[in-house]
Amino acid sequence: MATSPGALLVADSFRVRVNLRTGGAEVRGLSLHVERFRRSAIEALLGEPPAPDPRPALRAPDSRESAAHAAVDAFLAEALPRIAAYGEGFPRLELRGAADRAPEFGLSLRPLPELRTAIELRTAPPLPLEHPERKGPNLDRLTAVNRRLGAEALLVDWRGRAVEGATTSLLWWPRAGDDREPRGAVSASSRRVRSVTERLLVEAGGRRLLGETPRRGRVGRPQPRSATVAELARHEVWAVNALHGIRLVAAIDGVPQAPPEERRLRWFREALDRCWQPLAQGGEFTTA
Repeated sequence: MATSPGALLVADSFRVRVNLRTGGAEVRGLSLHVERFRRSAIEALLGEPPAPDPRPALRAPDSRESAAHAAVDAFLAEALPRIAAYGEGFPRLELRGAADRAPEFGLSLRPLPELRTAIELRTAPPLPLEHPERKGPNLDRLTAVNRRLGAEALLVDWRGRAVEGATTSLLWWPRAGDDREPRGAVSASSRRVRSVTERLLVEAGGRRLLGETPRRGRVGRPQPRSATVAELARHEVWAVNALHGIRLVAAIDGVPQAPPEERRLRWFREALDRCWQPLAQGGEFTTA
């Protein structure tokens, strides 16, 4: 009898492309994806976040934590070459668990889905999620919500404030002429997945002075803010993730959004395109 694969405790997926010049496989923000998976998997294996120690040389080694680190690194050392050999695709790193056995690592090698540049959001009622800050435990449930809504679910908290999309992080920007909101924003909620793509875009915004942006000398680092769905609908909104990069939100709850500021959108897409990292450097695969 086949055994159940177990519940998904941790997952991390990303787009892989093949560099036409080098022939090598590349991932945007690879090191950040690896680190997020590593930390989440160690947390799941230990049952709690590993406590940071400001004086690691003086702390007695924790055998459980050491074993968890070793298990994650051994899995990544085996998985990354397989991902590179598969080439273009949308692989997923996994950690699954079941009550009757120890957690097990797995790798799903999947073809690249169709890439899109726009998306529609529909508000979902507040959902009680298990470990909302961790990618994995809620994926099946959120996928089902997306199917039911026929759009990307816009998750809100119990006060009606936007948190994230079911599979995306949200960035929003002032519309042209709105001087009340001089900078972009990201969700201030801590009860959401820490998005690698969002981080790459926020860091890009912090580096760039945009003289090309109308009436604004600086497009700075987007700031954490809270916004209701109605407030969000008054802005230019992007839904971002590791597969599609930046998708422009075309409508929220069936109401079309205003056209984007094209120069800003183009600049950030180009900035994100500079974040590809090779899966292998000099023939060596690294998890560091």
